[in-house]
Amino acid sequence: MDSHVNPDRIMGFALKRLQQALRARMDGALAEFGLTSPQYAVLALLAENPGISNAELARRSFVTPPTMIRIIAALAEAGLIVREDRSPASRARPVELTPEGRARLTEAAEHVQRLEDTLTAHAGPHREVIMAWLRASADDLTAHRDDTG
Repeated sequence: MDSHVNPDRIMGFALKRLQQALRARMDGALAEFGLTSPQYAVLALLAENPGISNAELARRSFVTPPTMIRIIAALAEAGLIVREDRSPASRARPVELTPEGRARLTEAAEHVQRLEDTLTAHAGPHREVIMAWLRASADDLTAHRDDTG
Protein backbone atom coordinates (compact mmCIF):
# COMPACT_ATOMS: atom_id res chain seq x y z
CA MET A 1 0.00 0.00 0.00
CA ASP A 2 1.23 3.45 -0.91
CA SER A 3 1.99 5.72 2.06
CA HIS A 4 0.24 8.61 0.27
CA VAL A 5 -3.53 8.51 0.71
CA ASN A 6 -5.54 9.94 -2.15
CA PRO A 7 -8.91 10.89 -0.62
CA ASP A 8 -10.56 10.78 -4.04
CA ARG A 9 -9.87 7.03 -4.22
CA ILE A 10 -10.81 6.03 -0.65
CA MET A 11 -14.43 4.96 0.01
CA GLY A 12 -14.27 5.95 3.67
CA PHE A 13 -13.31 9.51 2.74
CA ALA A 14 -16.09 9.70 0.17
CA LEU A 15 -18.66 8.41 2.68
CA LYS A 16 -17.48 10.86 5.35
CA ARG A 17 -17.64 13.74 2.88
CA LEU A 18 -21.20 12.77 1.93
CA GLN A 19 -22.20 12.39 5.59
CA GLN A 20 -20.81 15.82 6.47
CA ALA A 21 -22.46 17.47 3.48
CA LEU A 22 -25.80 15.83 4.28
CA ARG A 23 -25.57 16.79 7.96
CA ALA A 24 -24.75 20.40 7.11
CA ARG A 25 -27.68 20.63 4.69
CA MET A 26 -30.03 18.92 7.17
CA ASP A 27 -29.01 21.19 10.02
CA GLY A 28 -29.52 24.20 7.76
CA ALA A 29 -32.98 23.06 6.71
CA LEU A 30 -33.99 22.04 10.22
CA ALA A 31 -32.84 25.29 11.84
CA GLU A 32 -35.94 26.92 10.33
CA PHE A 33 -37.96 24.62 12.60
CA GLY A 34 -35.78 25.07 15.68
CA LEU A 35 -34.38 21.55 15.35
CA THR A 36 -31.01 19.88 14.92
CA SER A 37 -30.46 16.65 12.99
CA PRO A 38 -30.28 14.53 16.17
CA GLN A 39 -33.48 16.14 17.51
CA TYR A 40 -35.24 15.46 14.21
CA ALA A 41 -34.04 11.84 14.33
CA VAL A 42 -35.50 11.44 17.82
CA LEU A 43 -38.86 12.90 16.78
CA ALA A 44 -38.95 10.63 13.72
CA LEU A 45 -38.01 7.55 15.75
CA LEU A 46 -40.66 8.35 18.37
CA ALA A 47 -43.29 8.77 15.67
CA GLU A 48 -42.45 5.35 14.20
CA ASN A 49 -41.68 3.55 17.48
CA PRO A 50 -43.86 4.79 20.34
CA GLY A 51 -42.45 3.75 23.70
CA ILE A 52 -38.90 3.19 22.42
CA SER A 53 -36.34 3.35 25.23
CA ASN A 54 -33.84 6.16 25.65
CA ALA A 55 -31.02 3.64 25.16
CA GLU A 56 -32.52 2.49 21.86
CA LEU A 57 -33.11 6.11 20.81
CA ALA A 58 -29.43 6.84 21.49
CA ARG A 59 -28.25 3.78 19.59
CA ARG A 60 -30.46 4.42 16.57
CA SER A 61 -29.62 8.15 16.55
CA PHE A 62 -25.86 7.48 16.73
CA VAL A 63 -25.37 9.47 19.94
CA THR A 64 -24.23 8.52 23.43
CA PRO A 65 -26.79 7.93 26.20
CA PRO A 66 -25.76 11.15 28.03
CA THR A 67 -26.23 13.10 24.80
CA MET A 68 -29.65 11.51 24.35
CA ILE A 69 -30.65 12.67 27.83
CA ARG A 70 -29.77 16.26 26.79
CA ILE A 71 -31.70 15.91 23.51
CA ILE A 72 -34.77 14.57 25.33
CA ALA A 73 -34.57 17.41 27.86
CA ALA A 74 -34.34 20.04 25.10
CA LEU A 75 -37.27 18.55 23.18
CA ALA A 76 -39.35 18.37 26.37
CA GLU A 77 -38.51 21.98 27.22
CA ALA A 78 -39.60 23.00 23.72
CA GLY A 79 -42.92 21.21 24.25
CA LEU A 80 -42.29 18.72 21.44
CA ILE A 81 -42.32 15.62 23.63
CA VAL A 82 -43.66 14.63 27.02
CA ARG A 83 -42.05 12.29 29.49
CA GLU A 84 -44.45 10.28 31.56
CA ASP A 85 -43.87 9.92 35.29
CA ARG A 86 -41.97 6.88 36.38
CA SER A 87 -44.09 4.03 37.51
CA PRO A 88 -43.05 2.59 40.90
CA ALA A 89 -42.12 -0.69 39.21
CA SER A 90 -39.96 0.84 36.49
CA ARG A 91 -37.06 3.21 36.09
CA ALA A 92 -38.09 3.96 32.51
CA ARG A 93 -39.90 7.14 31.69
CA PRO A 94 -41.74 6.61 28.41
CA VAL A 95 -41.48 9.50 25.96
CA GLU A 96 -44.11 10.50 23.40
CA LEU A 97 -44.60 13.21 20.86
CA THR A 98 -46.91 16.08 21.71
CA PRO A 99 -49.29 17.38 19.03
CA GLU A 100 -46.80 20.26 18.53
CA GLY A 101 -43.96 17.75 18.19
CA ARG A 102 -45.90 15.77 15.59
CA ALA A 103 -46.73 18.97 13.66
CA ARG A 104 -43.09 20.16 13.75
CA LEU A 105 -41.91 16.76 12.56
CA THR A 106 -44.39 16.80 9.68
CA GLU A 107 -43.29 20.28 8.57
CA ALA A 108 -39.59 19.49 8.83
CA ALA A 109 -39.95 16.11 7.13
CA GLU A 110 -40.76 17.78 3.82
CA HIS A 111 -37.37 19.49 3.82
CA VAL A 112 -35.52 16.34 4.88
CA GLN A 113 -37.32 14.37 2.16
CA ARG A 114 -35.96 16.78 -0.46
CA LEU A 115 -32.43 15.88 0.64
CA GLU A 116 -33.30 12.17 0.52
CA ASP A 117 -34.71 12.72 -2.98
CA THR A 118 -31.36 14.22 -4.03
CA LEU A 119 -29.51 11.16 -2.78
CA THR A 120 -32.01 8.84 -4.46
CA ALA A 121 -31.71 10.72 -7.75
CA HIS A 122 -27.93 10.29 -7.73
CA ALA A 123 -28.28 6.57 -6.97
CA GLY A 124 -30.61 6.12 -9.92
CA PRO A 125 -31.63 2.54 -10.64
CA HIS A 126 -28.84 1.29 -8.34
CA ARG A 127 -30.49 2.53 -5.13
CA GLU A 128 -31.34 -0.91 -3.74
CA VAL A 129 -27.87 -2.25 -4.53
CA ILE A 130 -26.27 0.75 -2.83
CA MET A 131 -28.56 0.39 0.20
CA ALA A 132 -27.73 -3.31 0.49
CA TRP A 133 -24.00 -2.56 0.23
CA LEU A 134 -24.21 0.17 2.88
CA ARG A 135 -26.15 -2.07 5.30
CA ALA A 136 -23.90 -5.08 4.75
CA SER A 137 -20.73 -3.00 5.13
CA ALA A 138 -21.99 -1.36 8.31
CA ASP A 139 -23.08 -4.72 9.73
CA ASP A 140 -19.74 -6.32 8.90
CA LEU A 141 -17.70 -3.47 10.36
CA THR A 142 -19.86 -3.43 13.49
CA ALA A 143 -19.62 -7.20 13.96
CA HIS A 144 -15.84 -7.19 13.53
CA ARG A 145 -14.87 -4.08 15.53
CA ASP A 146 -11.80 -5.70 17.02
CA ASP A 147 -10.48 -7.09 13.74
CA THR A 148 -7.93 -4.41 12.83
CA GLY A 149 -5.79 -7.01 11.32
